[in-house]
Amino acid sequence: MKKLSVLFLKMGRFFGISKHAGTHIDMGIHWKSYISASTSKLSRLAFAEANIELHSTPVPELRRQAAGLLQHLKFDLSRPVVISDKGILISLCANNERYVVLYRSDRDDAFAQRINEPCQERDADACEYVDAFFFFLVKEFNIPLPPSVTKDDVVARISKEEKVAVIDFDDVVNFHGFFFAWKVGESTSSADFVDLLTWQVDGQYSIGFTDDNPTYGIDRVTSAELGIEVLDLRQLCRDIVSPLAIATDKKIHQAAVILPMPDQLGEALMSISPSRDELVFGPGGGICFKFMQGGSEFLALSLRNFYDFEIGSVLSALTEIGVNEVNFESAHFLSFVFTHGQYLDVAREHLSHPEELENRLDVKDTFSCRLEDIASVYEDVRVFELSQASVSSLFAVLCHLAARFRTARSPFVPVEIIDVSRRLLLLQNAPYENIYFSLSASHWKHAFIEIYRVLEGLYYFGWMHGIKQIFGANYAEHDLYLTLQDQLSWRYQEKASIVKLFEIVPRTVLSTHDPVGIKSLSGCFENQSDIAVMKKFAHLIYSIRNSNVHQGESEDGTSIEVSADCWPKLTYCLFLIVEHLYSFYQAGMPRSPTSQASGSPKLV
Repeated sequence: MKKLSVLFLKMGRFFGISKHAGTHIDMGIHWKSYISASTSKLSRLAFAEANIELHSTPVPELRRQAAGLLQHLKFDLSRPVVISDKGILISLCANNERYVVLYRSDRDDAFAQRINEPCQERDADACEYVDAFFFFLVKEFNIPLPPSVTKDDVVARISKEEKVAVIDFDDVVNFHGFFFAWKVGESTSSADFVDLLTWQVDGQYSIGFTDDNPTYGIDRVTSAELGIEVLDLRQLCRDIVSPLAIATDKKIHQAAVILPMPDQLGEALMSISPSRDELVFGPGGGICFKFMQGGSEFLALSLRNFYDFEIGSVLSALTEIGVNEVNFESAHFLSFVFTHGQYLDVAREHLSHPEELENRLDVKDTFSCRLEDIASVYEDVRVFELSQASVSSLFAVLCHLAARFRTARSPFVPVEIIDVSRRLLLLQNAPYENIYFSLSASHWKHAFIEIYRVLEGLYYFGWMHGIKQIFGANYAEHDLYLTLQDQLSWRYQEKASIVKLFEIVPRTVLSTHDPVGIKSLSGCFENQSDIAVMKKFAHLIYSIRNSNVHQGESEDGTSIEVSADCWPKLTYCLFLIVEHLYSFYQAGMPRSPTSQASGSPKLV
């Protein structure tokens, strides 16, 4: 009886496989290591620490030849690895061919019949032999033996000849689970087969987790060396049920979330792409973010911030700016939890009555529930299409809501600032982000700093406006600034720039709230000309900014304390100045105000 190691070493010489054949994971393939990975767990289970070698029976020639594909198999780095409580789906490539490989820890006759359907529904051809893929998965993912495999099961399939134990190679594969592979087209991904991971014996589809789920060595797969994306459906299930466990003060050690439709999970993972970078929270903690679906842009908005009686008005306000509501589907819920699950929570009315929530969903140690029933107790998240919107910026939408609804902004913002904000929102390229952060700030100093940041973005303007007036240039001030910055590496000085900027703002702009009228400041501006008042006001504003941005003294050595009554007055003045600059010099304003300049490094 040939030993398995000898069998595959001969096969390796037949295919010209050297000692270090293959290049995946930047390591050479050692046939012995793959053979050992496939038999070692069975050997330990059957013989414990006894020094008995376990080998397998030979396989037919055609099967040996097909297994030679192993030397060429590599991870398809452009496709995700999908993991569930039932197994793994991966995309591999070899010799310009692409494969999707399925491993399930359970074996069932009904599933064997179900497995043929993907070939009929997708651009896929089933592979006749799976040995190469079996070796790859067993080694690279450290596939464990299923808990249902016992020592008696393994020993019953082993025959002993002297000091050598022999097991049929098919038994080696079958004891590890179910392995299947397809050759697929370029557009097909492992996620297109995700329903095969969620299918259950009773015909339902679900995702689940247990406390003792195997790790499969995922840390190595997701390391910087490979950087493969992993979609862990077990973690998705945890994220879905975690708010329920917290709300009811229960420990859930095992869970199953039953899906309404088999294809909705694949759609959630592959067709819906929420933004991970631009996630904004409202004053009440509700989230808002953009996502792409079917080539169109959408907005997801939690209504946690609003009272029930306001929701109709909120939806109408969004419709007025072309932000139209569309149906919220199970695929949206799955995608949003997968991407931003830590920020979604059970609705407040259920948080205040945890016993009712526990009874309604039967929350317990081993938990099972339909997805739609779980989604029904979460906070109200709505989906809106942006293709017809008059504004496309997420912050523009939030600004419109904040300017209209008290619950969408900080309650201390006075009506005077709201009125200026509404006028600003009518202007082209309004600084939406800073306006929203100012209106939703938790303290006046933050509201002040955010609207001041708009002026920071205009430090260039006073200088460029002067150059334009002297030389009569046709450039807009912002374009002129970009040209000088690019050609001459010109940079402004902050303090001088804010003074230069305020010089071109008429004092009458502040007529509704003249700085001289601020009691604590009136002495600073006594008997001063209009331009002198604006210059002194610029120095004061800059010092206040430094006192609150930096710990300790400001640049000029004086730490300025601002009273609670004075903050809204100063902030209102800045809003008026921003309004004047953006309305009177619209062409010279930045065209795309963003929080991060294009090309700037991004931490992830």
